[in-house]
Amino acid sequence: MPDLLTQWYGADRLARDEAIVRRFWAGEGRALASLTLWPHPYRQSFADETILEQASQQLQAIADLPGLTTPCYHADFTTISTARYWGGVPTYGSGTNLYIEPIARNLREALELVPAAVDDPEQDAAHGLRLYRQLCERLETDKLWLRTPDFQGVLTTAGLIVEQTELLMGLVTEPELAHEFLGRVTDFLIEYGLYLKRESGGRVCGNIWPDTFLPCDLGMSFTEDFMPLLSPDTYREYALPVLRRFQEAFGGLHIHCCGEFGRHAQTLADPSLNLLGIEYHHPLTKLEELAPLAERTVFIPFLNGWTRGGFGNTLEYFEYLLANTPEHYRYWFIVSEDTPEAWGFVERVMAEWG
Repeated sequence: MPDLLTQWYGADRLARDEAIVRRFWAGEGRALASLTLWPHPYRQSFADETILEQASQQLQAIADLPGLTTPCYHADFTTISTARYWGGVPTYGSGTNLYIEPIARNLREALELVPAAVDDPEQDAAHGLRLYRQLCERLETDKLWLRTPDFQGVLTTAGLIVEQTELLMGLVTEPELAHEFLGRVTDFLIEYGLYLKRESGGRVCGNIWPDTFLPCDLGMSFTEDFMPLLSPDTYREYALPVLRRFQEAFGGLHIHCCGEFGRHAQTLADPSLNLLGIEYHHPLTKLEELAPLAERTVFIPFLNGWTRGGFGNTLEYFEYLLANTPEHYRYWFIVSEDTPEAWGFVERVMAEWG
Protein backbone atom coordinates (compact mmCIF):
# COMPACT_ATOMS: atom_id res chain seq x y z
CA MET A 1 0.00 0.00 0.00
CA PRO A 2 1.38 3.45 -0.84
CA ASP A 3 1.96 6.17 1.71
CA LEU A 4 -1.61 7.42 2.16
CA LEU A 5 -0.64 10.98 3.07
CA THR A 6 1.40 11.26 -0.11
CA GLN A 7 -1.52 9.78 -2.02
CA TRP A 8 -4.03 12.23 -0.53
CA TYR A 9 -1.92 15.40 -0.40
CA GLY A 10 0.66 14.83 -3.11
CA ALA A 11 4.41 14.79 -2.59
CA ASP A 12 4.83 18.12 -4.38
CA ARG A 13 2.32 19.87 -2.14
CA LEU A 14 3.81 18.47 1.06
CA ALA A 15 7.28 19.66 0.07
CA ARG A 16 6.01 23.00 -1.23
CA ASP A 17 4.00 23.81 1.89
CA GLU A 18 6.89 23.06 4.23
CA ALA A 19 9.20 25.23 2.10
CA ILE A 20 6.65 28.09 2.19
CA VAL A 21 6.39 27.83 5.97
CA ARG A 22 10.13 27.86 6.50
CA ARG A 23 10.55 30.91 4.30
CA PHE A 24 7.72 32.66 6.11
CA TRP A 25 9.17 32.11 9.60
CA ALA A 26 12.47 33.37 8.20
CA GLY A 27 10.74 36.66 7.32
CA GLU A 28 9.52 36.24 3.75
CA GLY A 29 5.97 37.26 2.79
CA ARG A 30 3.35 39.30 4.58
CA ALA A 31 0.67 36.69 5.28
CA LEU A 32 -0.26 33.03 5.20
CA ALA A 33 -3.67 31.45 5.72
CA SER A 34 -5.05 28.12 6.89
CA LEU A 35 -8.60 26.85 6.47
CA THR A 36 -9.27 24.73 9.56
CA LEU A 37 -12.37 22.53 9.39
CA TRP A 38 -13.32 19.47 11.46
CA PRO A 39 -15.61 17.09 9.55
CA HIS A 40 -14.33 14.29 11.83
CA PRO A 41 -13.83 15.87 15.29
CA TYR A 42 -11.74 13.33 17.17
CA ARG A 43 -10.13 15.83 19.53
CA GLN A 44 -10.70 15.50 23.29
CA SER A 45 -11.93 11.97 22.82
CA PHE A 46 -10.52 9.35 25.17
CA ALA A 47 -11.39 6.28 23.10
CA ASP A 48 -8.18 5.39 21.29
CA GLU A 49 -9.74 3.38 18.47
CA THR A 50 -12.21 6.20 17.78
CA ILE A 51 -9.35 8.68 17.68
CA LEU A 52 -7.36 6.57 15.21
CA GLU A 53 -10.33 5.94 12.95
CA GLN A 54 -11.56 9.53 12.90
CA ALA A 55 -8.07 11.03 12.64
CA SER A 56 -7.49 9.02 9.46
CA GLN A 57 -10.84 10.17 8.08
CA GLN A 58 -10.08 13.77 9.04
CA LEU A 59 -6.71 13.76 7.30
CA GLN A 60 -8.24 12.47 4.09
CA ALA A 61 -11.23 14.82 4.22
CA ILE A 62 -9.17 18.02 4.56
CA ALA A 63 -6.48 17.16 2.01
CA ASP A 64 -8.06 19.31 -0.71
CA LEU A 65 -8.64 22.43 1.39
CA PRO A 66 -6.93 25.60 0.17
CA GLY A 67 -4.15 27.23 2.14
CA LEU A 68 -1.67 25.50 4.41
CA THR A 69 -3.25 22.28 5.63
CA THR A 70 -0.46 20.43 7.37
CA PRO A 71 -1.27 16.73 7.86
CA CYS A 72 -0.90 16.36 11.61
CA TYR A 73 -2.32 14.53 14.58
CA HIS A 74 -3.70 16.73 17.38
CA ALA A 75 -2.89 14.93 20.66
CA ASP A 76 -5.61 16.90 22.43
CA PHE A 77 -6.53 15.60 25.87
CA THR A 78 -7.81 19.01 27.10
CA THR A 79 -5.95 21.81 28.87
CA ILE A 80 -4.66 19.94 31.91
CA SER A 81 -1.99 17.76 30.31
CA THR A 82 1.06 19.40 31.88
CA ALA A 83 -0.41 19.85 35.37
CA ARG A 84 -1.48 16.18 35.62
CA TYR A 85 2.15 15.11 35.98
CA TRP A 86 2.24 16.78 39.39
CA GLY A 87 -0.44 14.54 40.87
CA GLY A 88 -3.74 16.21 40.05
CA VAL A 89 -6.81 14.12 39.32
CA PRO A 90 -8.83 15.14 36.24
CA THR A 91 -12.51 15.72 37.01
CA TYR A 92 -15.41 16.19 34.64
CA GLY A 93 -17.32 19.42 34.99
CA SER A 94 -20.33 20.28 32.85
CA GLY A 95 -20.65 18.10 29.78
CA THR A 96 -17.27 16.67 28.78
CA ASN A 97 -15.16 19.53 30.14
CA LEU A 98 -12.22 18.35 32.22
CA TYR A 99 -10.67 20.39 34.99
CA ILE A 100 -8.10 19.71 37.66
CA GLU A 101 -8.21 20.74 41.30
CA PRO A 102 -5.12 22.49 42.71
CA ILE A 103 -2.65 19.93 43.97
CA ALA A 104 -0.88 22.26 46.43
CA ARG A 105 -2.42 24.85 48.72
CA ASN A 106 0.64 27.11 48.60
CA LEU A 107 4.19 27.38 47.30
CA ARG A 108 5.70 25.49 50.23
CA GLU A 109 3.50 22.50 49.53
CA ALA A 110 4.24 22.80 45.82
CA LEU A 111 7.97 22.57 46.47
CA GLU A 112 7.44 19.17 48.11
CA LEU A 113 5.85 17.73 44.96
CA VAL A 114 7.77 15.55 42.52
CA PRO A 115 6.23 15.28 39.05
CA ALA A 116 5.89 11.99 37.22
CA ALA A 117 8.54 11.21 34.63
CA VAL A 118 7.88 12.75 31.23
CA ASP A 119 7.72 9.27 29.70
CA ASP A 120 5.24 7.94 32.30
CA PRO A 121 2.95 5.70 30.20
CA GLU A 122 -0.14 6.90 32.09
CA GLN A 123 0.44 10.54 31.20
CA ASP A 124 -0.55 12.46 28.09
CA ALA A 125 2.80 12.80 26.31
CA ALA A 126 3.35 9.04 26.15
CA HIS A 127 -0.33 8.50 25.29
CA GLY A 128 -0.14 11.03 22.45
CA LEU A 129 3.06 9.50 21.09
CA ARG A 130 1.54 6.00 21.12
CA LEU A 131 -1.43 7.19 19.09
CA TYR A 132 0.82 9.19 16.76
CA ARG A 133 2.95 6.11 16.01
CA GLN A 134 -0.11 3.92 15.51
CA LEU A 135 -1.59 6.46 13.12
CA CYS A 136 1.67 6.61 11.15
CA GLU A 137 1.60 2.81 10.87
CA ARG A 138 -2.01 2.78 9.65
CA LEU A 139 -1.24 5.39 7.01
CA GLU A 140 2.12 3.78 6.19
CA THR A 141 3.70 7.22 6.29
CA ASP A 142 6.61 9.14 7.67
CA LYS A 143 5.04 12.44 6.58
CA LEU A 144 2.65 12.92 9.51
CA TRP A 145 3.31 15.71 12.03
CA LEU A 146 2.40 15.82 15.72
CA ARG A 147 0.77 18.61 17.70
CA THR A 148 1.77 18.32 21.35
CA PRO A 149 -0.67 17.50 24.13
CA ASP A 150 -1.68 20.92 25.41
CA PHE A 151 1.64 22.59 26.18
CA GLN A 152 0.84 25.04 28.98
CA GLY A 153 3.66 27.45 29.73
CA VAL A 154 5.41 27.75 33.08
CA LEU A 155 3.11 30.28 34.73
CA THR A 156 -0.09 28.65 33.51
CA THR A 157 1.07 25.19 34.59
CA ALA A 158 2.01 26.60 38.00
CA GLY A 159 -1.44 28.17 38.25
CA LEU A 160 -3.03 24.75 37.78
CA ILE A 161 -0.78 23.06 40.35
CA VAL A 162 -1.01 25.65 43.14
CA GLU A 163 -4.23 27.22 44.41
CA GLN A 164 -4.31 30.25 42.17
CA THR A 165 -4.93 32.99 44.72
CA GLU A 166 -2.11 31.65 46.89
CA LEU A 167 0.20 31.52 43.88
CA LEU A 168 -0.58 35.13 42.98
CA MET A 169 0.04 36.21 46.57
CA GLY A 170 3.24 34.17 46.69
CA LEU A 171 4.64 35.93 43.63
CA VAL A 172 4.52 39.14 45.70
CA THR A 173 5.17 37.97 49.27
CA GLU A 174 7.49 34.97 48.76
CA PRO A 175 9.51 35.74 45.63
CA GLU A 176 12.36 33.35 46.51
CA LEU A 177 9.97 30.42 46.85
CA ALA A 178 8.13 31.49 43.70
CA HIS A 179 11.32 31.63 41.63
CA GLU A 180 12.41 28.25 42.98
CA PHE A 181 9.10 26.58 42.14
CA LEU A 182 8.82 28.17 38.70
CA GLY A 183 12.36 27.02 38.02
CA ARG A 184 11.34 23.43 38.76
CA VAL A 185 8.29 23.74 36.52
CA THR A 186 10.55 25.12 33.81
CA ASP A 187 12.94 22.18 34.18
CA PHE A 188 10.04 19.76 33.79
CA LEU A 189 8.44 21.52 30.79
CA ILE A 190 11.74 21.69 28.92
CA GLU A 191 12.21 17.95 29.48
CA TYR A 192 8.58 17.39 28.40
CA GLY A 193 9.02 19.35 25.17
CA LEU A 194 12.35 17.74 24.30
CA TYR A 195 10.87 14.28 24.95
CA LEU A 196 8.02 14.91 22.49
CA LYS A 197 10.42 16.35 19.96
CA ARG A 198 12.86 13.45 20.28
CA GLU A 199 10.34 10.60 20.38
CA SER A 200 8.40 11.93 17.38
CA GLY A 201 11.59 11.98 15.32
CA GLY A 202 11.53 15.77 15.19
CA ARG A 203 7.99 15.86 13.76
CA VAL A 204 6.39 18.24 16.28
CA CYS A 205 4.76 21.13 14.40
CA GLY A 206 3.05 23.11 17.15
CA ASN A 207 0.68 22.99 20.08
CA ILE A 208 -2.92 21.78 19.81
CA TRP A 209 -3.79 25.38 18.90
CA PRO A 210 -3.52 27.56 16.94
CA ASP A 211 -3.26 25.70 13.62
CA THR A 212 -0.13 27.44 12.47
CA PHE A 213 2.73 25.18 11.37
CA LEU A 214 6.01 25.61 13.26
CA PRO A 215 8.53 22.79 12.70
CA CYS A 216 10.17 22.10 16.05
CA ASP A 217 13.68 22.69 14.74
CA LEU A 218 12.61 26.35 14.48
CA GLY A 219 10.86 26.70 17.83
CA MET A 220 8.10 25.56 20.17
CA SER A 221 4.48 26.63 20.57
CA PHE A 222 2.87 26.89 24.01
CA THR A 223 0.05 28.58 25.94
CA GLU A 224 0.44 31.30 28.55
CA ASP A 225 -3.07 32.28 29.62
CA PHE A 226 -1.78 33.36 33.05
CA MET A 227 -0.50 36.60 31.53
CA PRO A 228 -3.77 38.54 31.97
CA LEU A 229 -3.63 38.04 35.75
CA LEU A 230 -0.30 39.82 36.24
CA SER A 231 0.97 43.38 36.31
CA PRO A 232 3.69 44.35 33.83
CA ASP A 233 6.37 44.40 36.54
CA THR A 234 5.38 41.03 37.99
CA TYR A 235 5.16 39.42 34.58
CA ARG A 236 8.55 40.77 33.57
CA GLU A 237 10.17 39.54 36.79
CA TYR A 238 8.89 35.99 36.49
CA ALA A 239 8.38 35.49 32.76
CA LEU A 240 11.65 36.73 31.27
CA PRO A 241 13.89 34.15 32.99
CA VAL A 242 11.71 31.21 31.96
CA LEU A 243 11.15 32.49 28.42
CA ARG A 244 14.91 32.79 27.99
CA ARG A 245 15.34 29.21 29.21
CA PHE A 246 12.63 28.00 26.81
CA GLN A 247 14.40 29.80 24.01
CA GLU A 248 17.73 28.22 24.89
CA ALA A 249 16.10 24.77 24.84
CA PHE A 250 13.73 25.11 21.88
CA GLY A 251 14.81 28.06 19.73
CA GLY A 252 12.03 30.42 18.68
CA LEU A 253 8.95 31.05 20.84
CA HIS A 254 5.32 30.90 19.70
CA ILE A 255 2.75 31.92 22.34
CA HIS A 256 -1.02 31.57 22.61
CA CYS A 257 -3.01 33.84 24.93
CA CYS A 258 -6.71 34.55 24.46
CA GLY A 259 -7.12 37.16 27.21
CA GLU A 260 -6.03 40.72 27.94
CA PHE A 261 -2.24 40.83 27.77
CA GLY A 262 -1.40 43.91 25.70
CA ARG A 263 0.32 45.53 28.69
CA HIS A 264 3.04 42.86 28.45
CA ALA A 265 4.09 43.74 24.90
CA GLN A 266 7.21 45.58 26.05
CA THR A 267 8.37 42.54 28.01
CA LEU A 268 7.71 40.22 25.07
CA ALA A 269 9.60 42.63 22.82
CA ASP A 270 12.76 42.27 24.92
CA PRO A 271 15.65 42.02 22.44
CA SER A 272 16.92 38.83 24.11
CA LEU A 273 13.76 36.98 23.02
CA ASN A 274 13.09 35.44 19.63
CA LEU A 275 9.29 35.61 19.66
CA LEU A 276 8.34 34.16 16.29
CA GLY A 277 4.57 34.31 16.73
CA ILE A 278 1.92 35.60 19.12
CA GLU A 279 -1.77 34.70 19.08
CA TYR A 280 -4.17 37.35 20.34
CA HIS A 281 -7.95 37.77 20.48
CA HIS A 282 -9.48 41.13 19.53
CA PRO A 283 -10.78 43.19 21.31
CA LEU A 284 -9.50 41.65 24.57
CA THR A 285 -6.04 42.45 23.31
CA LYS A 286 -5.82 45.00 20.54
CA LEU A 287 -3.21 44.96 17.81
CA GLU A 288 -2.28 48.56 18.64
CA GLU A 289 -1.07 47.37 22.05
CA LEU A 290 1.23 44.84 20.38
CA ALA A 291 2.97 47.40 18.14
CA PRO A 292 6.35 46.91 19.92
CA LEU A 293 6.39 43.35 18.52
CA ALA A 294 5.63 44.20 14.90
CA GLU A 295 9.20 44.34 13.62
CA ARG A 296 10.05 40.74 14.55
CA THR A 297 6.88 38.78 15.40
CA VAL A 298 4.09 37.24 13.31
CA PHE A 299 0.61 38.07 14.58
CA ILE A 300 -1.99 35.29 14.72
CA PRO A 301 -5.26 37.22 15.12
CA PHE A 302 -8.61 35.90 16.31
CA LEU A 303 -11.91 37.63 16.95
CA ASN A 304 -13.38 37.04 20.39
CA GLY A 305 -16.65 35.14 20.11
CA TRP A 306 -18.53 37.10 22.77
CA THR A 307 -17.49 40.68 22.11
CA ARG A 308 -16.46 41.30 18.54
CA GLY A 309 -15.15 44.82 18.96
CA GLY A 310 -17.16 46.33 16.14
CA PHE A 311 -16.56 43.63 13.51
CA GLY A 312 -19.33 41.47 12.11
CA ASN A 313 -17.22 38.35 11.65
CA THR A 314 -13.68 37.07 11.55
CA LEU A 315 -13.16 37.63 7.82
CA GLU A 316 -14.20 41.25 8.16
CA TYR A 317 -11.55 41.71 10.84
CA PHE A 318 -8.89 39.99 8.76
CA GLU A 319 -9.68 42.17 5.75
CA TYR A 320 -9.45 45.25 7.97
CA LEU A 321 -5.98 44.23 9.16
CA LEU A 322 -4.64 43.74 5.65
CA ALA A 323 -6.04 47.07 4.48
CA ASN A 324 -5.24 49.25 7.51
CA THR A 325 -1.98 48.14 9.08
CA PRO A 326 1.61 48.86 7.97
CA GLU A 327 3.17 46.57 5.38
CA HIS A 328 5.71 45.22 7.86
CA TYR A 329 2.92 43.79 10.04
CA ARG A 330 2.87 40.07 9.24
CA TYR A 331 0.01 37.64 9.83
CA TRP A 332 -1.00 34.01 9.88
CA PHE A 333 -4.78 33.88 9.45
CA ILE A 334 -6.69 30.86 10.79
CA VAL A 335 -10.07 30.64 9.04
CA SER A 336 -12.70 28.21 10.30
CA GLU A 337 -15.80 29.15 8.29
CA ASP A 338 -16.84 26.69 5.58
CA THR A 339 -18.22 29.29 3.18
CA PRO A 340 -17.30 30.46 -0.34
CA GLU A 341 -16.10 33.74 1.16
CA ALA A 342 -13.76 31.92 3.55
CA TRP A 343 -12.36 29.69 0.81
CA GLY A 344 -11.87 32.73 -1.40
CA PHE A 345 -10.05 34.68 1.31
CA VAL A 346 -7.62 31.83 1.98
CA GLU A 347 -6.96 31.30 -1.74
CA ARG A 348 -6.36 35.02 -2.27
CA VAL A 349 -3.94 35.34 0.65
CA MET A 350 -1.93 32.34 -0.50
CA ALA A 351 -1.89 33.48 -4.12
CA GLU A 352 -0.57 36.89 -3.14
CA TRP A 353 1.92 35.99 -0.41
CA GLY A 354 2.21 32.22 -0.12
